Amino acid sequence: MNRLWFRITVSFSLLTFTLLVFLWFFVASVSENAFKQMTGEHLYENAQLVAQLIETSDLEGGSEDLQERIALFREPVSMRFTVIGTDGEVLADSENAPGTMENHGDRPEVQEVLEDDAEFGESIRFSETEGTEMMYVASPIYNAEGVINGIIRTSYPLHNIEDTMVVFWRGLAVFLSIILVIAAVAASILARSITRPVSDIIGVTKRLSGKDYSSRVHTKVSGEIGELAASVNDLATNLQNQMRALHENEQQLSTILSNMVSGVMLINQEGRILMINSAMEKFLGQHNQYIVGRDYRDVEDNLGLREGIATVFEENEKIQKEITAGEMTKKVFDAHFGPYYGNGWKQRGVIIVLHDITDIKRLENMRSDFVANVSHELKTPITSVKGFSETLLSGEVTDEETRRSFLQIIYDESERIDRLIRDLLHLSRIENKVSPLNIQDVDLVRLIHTITNTMTKAISEKNLEVTLPPSTESVIIEGDPDRLNQILLNLIANAITYTGEGGSIRVSIEITSSNVRVSVSDTGIGIPEEYIPRVFERFYRVDKARSRNSGGTGLGLAIVKHLVESHKGKIELDSVEGEGTTFTVIFPILQ
Repeated sequence: MNRLWFRITVSFSLLTFTLLVFLWFFVASVSENAFKQMTGEHLYENAQLVAQLIETSDLEGGSEDLQERIALFREPVSMRFTVIGTDGEVLADSENAPGTMENHGDRPEVQEVLEDDAEFGESIRFSETEGTEMMYVASPIYNAEGVINGIIRTSYPLHNIEDTMVVFWRGLAVFLSIILVIAAVAASILARSITRPVSDIIGVTKRLSGKDYSSRVHTKVSGEIGELAASVNDLATNLQNQMRALHENEQQLSTILSNMVSGVMLINQEGRILMINSAMEKFLGQHNQYIVGRDYRDVEDNLGLREGIATVFEENEKIQKEITAGEMTKKVFDAHFGPYYGNGWKQRGVIIVLHDITDIKRLENMRSDFVANVSHELKTPITSVKGFSETLLSGEVTDEETRRSFLQIIYDESERIDRLIRDLLHLSRIENKVSPLNIQDVDLVRLIHTITNTMTKAISEKNLEVTLPPSTESVIIEGDPDRLNQILLNLIANAITYTGEGGSIRVSIEITSSNVRVSVSDTGIGIPEEYIPRVFERFYRVDKARSRNSGGTGLGLAIVKHLVESHKGKIELDSVEGEGTTFTVIFPILQ
């Protein structure tokens, strides 16, 4: 911006200097011409004045009186007077003796008067007599009859005019120099007044280009530059608002993408990955710094996305397919591939969206297994009920004992169906949280002893050794008494069921600062390691024949798990096949 200020000042100064030079030459020329004209007129007037003083007799005789009379004009005025006859002979001269001077008939000013019959003649030339440039003015002298009787010539040395002009030129040069200096200073001030706000505006625009959208022009000027500054400020304000809105939109989009459970990937027309969200990082098992900016063909593809991406590039159409990935986890994805477009609906690249439907598939499989299990569990007792009922209705059974045995089987199978249905309804209510907890203070030691007392017969039949917490102790927690009873009843009953004759069962309680751990251990058949993750599933039985013979529905542990979770607790399982099993339930003391 300093260069602009300097260029404006120099340009304006040069323009002013050029105009002043032309003005100087013009004024000098006009002044010189005017001065010479004025000098010529002055010479003519003096010639007329002297001509009136000269008598005709003086001209005819060339007397010494004429020379003396002309010599008188040498001192008062600084001009030279010469009297010339019509034949060119010098009759008198105020500077030199006439006898020493040559004939002046060939002088231009003399010829102009004599030959052209002009009122006066004028010329400028070098004078050999005076040795300098002279201005000559000749005027005719008339006799009484009006005939030219002679010529009076006045002359003036031009060096006097030149000296006068030099003084004049110096004065003019000083005056014009002052004007030039004033013009240069004014140009500098004007240039600064123009360039300073322009410099501020340029500074603001540079800061705006550097993403400093808070910068403004604070220079107070009027006119077009003021309007320009106001326009730049309005532009900066609008740009700041737009960038703020854009930043907010980017933040919102980034937040949405980062919190999406679906994976998103964006690929440009050249095949380079522009963006992925955190869910896609998780699905691909790679950090975005190893993915973004690379060609999708060069990135490790553990999900098999390349084929779908290439298809969209080739056919420019949306496709959807199901992808199964991972040998261990068996993740299932619902993959959507589609083109995305820019201005003019020109394809800009491909967008991929992955939905993790592993849980949905698992739930579908569980629902399918659940339906199959329920059907299977109901099929056996219903078949028994139907078979024995048909036998009785046919009248073929006449023996009262046999008929009673058939009826007992029908009753037992009906009871089994009833228990199954009640457990299913109970499990459904627990899962859907239809029945709220009835929170009370519950003494776990007392509850354990009460449950064990109801199973004394089963314990005695198997000659089991049961170890319980001392009845003198008291462990109080907050919980629903009925549901806590159902939890412990299921665990103790399972321990009795799956422990062989002469085995042992131990129920213990461990208290921590905020939790209570209740463990039910047995020395029964145990659970194979590969089955442990599934024992809490509906209808899952490790020993299916023994479970059904015991009258179990296969829903007990599933109900226990949900009841424990409804009390904000958790259940743990530790089992060794052939050695025994330990179920540990962790309850919070306060709900």
